[in-house]
Amino acid sequence: MNDKHLKRTIGLAGATFLIIGYVVGASIFILPGSLGADIGPVVWVAYLLAAFPAIVAGFVMAQVGSAFPASGSQFVIIRDVLSPGLAFVYLWLMTAMAAIAIPLVAIGFADYFAHFQPGINIKAVSLAVVALFIVVNYLGMTVASGIQNVLVIGFLIALIVFGVGGIANADPVHMRPLFPEGYSPIVLASITAFFSYAGVFIIAEVAGEIRNPGKTIPRAIGLSFLVIIALYVMVPFALTGLLSREALGETNMAIVTASQVFLPSALVTLVAGGALLAAATSINGILMGMSRDFYKGAKTGMIPDYFGRVHIKFGTPTRAVLFVGVLALLGTAVGGEIVSFAQLAVMAIMVIQILTGVALWRLPQRLPEVYEASSFKLGKGLLRVISVVFVLFSVVFLVILSMEKPTALVVGSLFVLAGYLVFRFGTFSGVSVNEET
Repeated sequence: MNDKHLKRTIGLAGATFLIIGYVVGASIFILPGSLGADIGPVVWVAYLLAAFPAIVAGFVMAQVGSAFPASGSQFVIIRDVLSPGLAFVYLWLMTAMAAIAIPLVAIGFADYFAHFQPGINIKAVSLAVVALFIVVNYLGMTVASGIQNVLVIGFLIALIVFGVGGIANADPVHMRPLFPEGYSPIVLASITAFFSYAGVFIIAEVAGEIRNPGKTIPRAIGLSFLVIIALYVMVPFALTGLLSREALGETNMAIVTASQVFLPSALVTLVAGGALLAAATSINGILMGMSRDFYKGAKTGMIPDYFGRVHIKFGTPTRAVLFVGVLALLGTAVGGEIVSFAQLAVMAIMVIQILTGVALWRLPQRLPEVYEASSFKLGKGLLRVISVVFVLFSVVFLVILSMEKPTALVVGSLFVLAGYLVFRFGTFSGVSVNEET
């Protein structure tokens, strides 16, 4: 081990595939079925509504990644523009996210794996796939990114086959009534669906390993979102056109079940395999992104330097990877219900987004030289509008979810308070977080 910086090995194609793999991932194979059972065929509208705040998030991440082209860019902007205490709370929330988000995807992976091996132990398979990608990320960004590219191409083929064929074979009977529960459930469903878009922040977390990040990051976000939004409207529409609401509530593998309506067995297997590949890309991406946050936290004295060491051979923050991996394994071992997992993860994401949005608003005033030097730069007026919208929808989403999940709000608030107290009474130093360029 030594303390060298991470290597810039990711180009435009790799960055685009990284975003698609992380954002789309397994959630599109898992959540639409659960949400469709709750609110009916209008689920595709929920995904379309969730796209609007996701696009705003894309602009935010493009600016953050360009202004701070280093690993852990969200952590960097929160610490440099707001305060070390809030940056520590961000890392604290990331520990919870690692124990929530990765298990959500790993359980989905295991559910789809059961299509190939009925009767398998879901928890054992979930733990095994997490362990596999801990090893992949330990071996370095070149290995992890290369595997990501291949996996993304595979699941995109499966989703296109399902989406196009599913729409062509949809039964209009399943689409009526479009709003069986009225209009209000769509709002909560769109908030939950936003979890499927939330992974755009991955690109800012690995900015320190992207070539020419100021130009590559905005381009990768733009290209990836064209693909992502198309998939997120097409797939839920096809799904609810193929299966009734009752049928959606009876399966954990809604897309595979729906594909059996119109596809031969060989192509059903292709779709199920696509779900496995998609889940794998999400696990890979989450490990990749979150480990860079803890790496940067260690490099700036916010957490023990032990987690900031870079492996001399693999060029990877291996100790940070192992830390995130252990949290993920613990969360997977505990287990949980898929939609509840997603809603808890979204609550944590909303808090993180509020911090990021406020920091972005203040960036031109607090660090004008950083803002002016950005290769991708929103005008000050547009930056303020984007920041305000980003914070407002994050607050609204958080309030609505809190009203629906008051117990989660209490537990989450106590967790955040605990993180602040750890920072307040711990011993933390710090160096400039802008040293990695």
